[in-house]
Amino acid sequence: MSGEKLLEVSNLKQHFKTGRHSVVKAVDGVSFDIYQGETFGLVGESGCGKSTTGRSIIRLYNATDGDVKFKGVDVHGTKSHAQLKMFNRKMQMIFQDPYASLNPRMTVLDIIAEGLDIHGLTSSSQERKARVQELLETVGLNKEHANRYPHEFSGGQRQRIGIARALAVDPEFIIADEPISALDVSIQAQVVNLLKDLQKKHGYTYLFIAHDLSMVKYISDRIGVMYFGKIVELADSDELYKNPLHPYTKSLLSAIPLPDPDYERSRTRVPYDPSQLDSSEEPEFREVQPKHWVLCTTKEFEAYKQEIKQ
Repeated sequence: MSGEKLLEVSNLKQHFKTGRHSVVKAVDGVSFDIYQGETFGLVGESGCGKSTTGRSIIRLYNATDGDVKFKGVDVHGTKSHAQLKMFNRKMQMIFQDPYASLNPRMTVLDIIAEGLDIHGLTSSSQERKARVQELLETVGLNKEHANRYPHEFSGGQRQRIGIARALAVDPEFIIADEPISALDVSIQAQVVNLLKDLQKKHGYTYLFIAHDLSMVKYISDRIGVMYFGKIVELADSDELYKNPLHPYTKSLLSAIPLPDPDYERSRTRVPYDPSQLDSSEEPEFREVQPKHWVLCTTKEFEAYKQEIKQ
């Protein structure tokens, strides 16, 4: 991981109208940076806004407000067709559902080659086929699989096809939107290890979105914890596990099971009660200690600093 910022997200908001006077604030003022070569984990329960954040970053949704900069260039500003094509090539997404994200009427060859065709990255059908076969082998599949259809593959194999499709255009930044949630546990580890190996070989930068904190810790350098459209805590992966500060983070961590019967018998689940938070002022994102940020009021900020000292 280098010290160079690849992505800067500032006060990102994504609001949806659900009626004449009703608005859902799916993402409500999210800010974070992602550095070249790192994996930034975004974790939280279903409905917290983490997937919407990823889709807003890559412009599948037009943001309600805020800024997203990729290598210093505004992603959501008015762009020419050529600029948008370049963004789409450098930023790719791996989707959550390996069944719904692949067109059942297309062969694997055409699915993976779609990006190659759009961006004109191959000059002949032979080169196109060779590139797809190379990508299939890169993600652990056989080149003979190119002529098959998605229904002929298992969930884990389909997700590998989705990864190959994302890699086809040689991206720099990949948003992995819960890429393992629809897979069996044994297959989850294979897919995550594949992503880590690809990052080591090619230097990819990931935004890894998930609700499983234990898996996010395994793959991520830093982790942001989301709750109801806001990031409530952000820290290095090890730091977040050793010293969780926000009550919601503590609640999430207390729910992680371990393969230890003695520990499980004594494990106490910590419930999260938002009404126990200080309501005397609007909370702000504050750096409690270097690189460890928490959404808190002034009173909570002082309490968290004392907690770290102890």
